[in-house]
Amino acid sequence: MALMPLLVLLFIVSYGILTALVFEQGRTIESQRGLIREMLKDSTQLATLKGKLARDDGRRVLEKAPAAADQKNADSGAPAVGTKGPDAKGPGAKGSDKDTKRSGKSTHSTKEIPQRPAADLEDVRRSTGLI
Repeated sequence: MALMPLLVLLFIVSYGILTALVFEQGRTIESQRGLIREMLKDSTQLATLKGKLARDDGRRVLEKAPAAADQKNADSGAPAVGTKGPDAKGPGAKGSDKDTKRSGKSTHSTKEIPQRPAADLEDVRRSTGLI
């Protein structure tokens, strides 16, 4: 019977510590949730930026290809394929525009996926799944 007050006091202290632990865990979880949301925003911005860069690179490639072909034809003195000369207007010129558009579509549809950096391959603990 003499130990009863001591046990009650120990019970109250342990519940106080348990309550403090629960609140700390709640704060930690909220903090981690905020960090995950920030990482998701950053990831979305990075994906958008990579998409824009890929489109710009694709456009540059498409712009360089006709310019290089025109320069090569100008150096050789021969008119471009499908045309009758520099001042000719007719169905041949229209056909070359269609060929250019088709090659642009095929280039766009065969977009390559970037390789994973070696640093990402080494860390197997990290999960890359969506949250």
